[in-house]
Amino acid sequence: MSIRFRDLIKEDTSMVSRRVDLTRVEVVLEDLASKLSEKEQKKLAEIYVELKELAESLNMTPYTIFNHDHWKLLNMILAGKVAEFKLVAEDIAEENKDVDCWPLAKAIDTILI
Repeated sequence: MSIRFRDLIKEDTSMVSRRVDLTRVEVVLEDLASKLSEKEQKKLAEIYVELKELAESLNMTPYTIFNHDHWKLLNMILAGKVAEFKLVAEDIAEENKDVDCWPLAKAIDTILI
């Protein structure tokens, strides 16, 4: 059986995997939110919303030879936002020694893997 070129370039959107998956972070944030102050919850929520928008944008952008530079730029911006999110989470963890923020830090580390 030979493979035809048009079969290779045919894109089945149902089989496209998400490059950036934030499910684990969402689950950890929901669990952690009840243990944090309203100010800390708001700070985490604001940066998470920005991160989620960037992730959705990157997930919807196809990686092709024609938009390679645009895709790489989105990927770099997302990596910066992930680093910023981790710094905010670490700051909150330092302020709240009695709250275990380690699962959030671990979930953030797995975003771009």
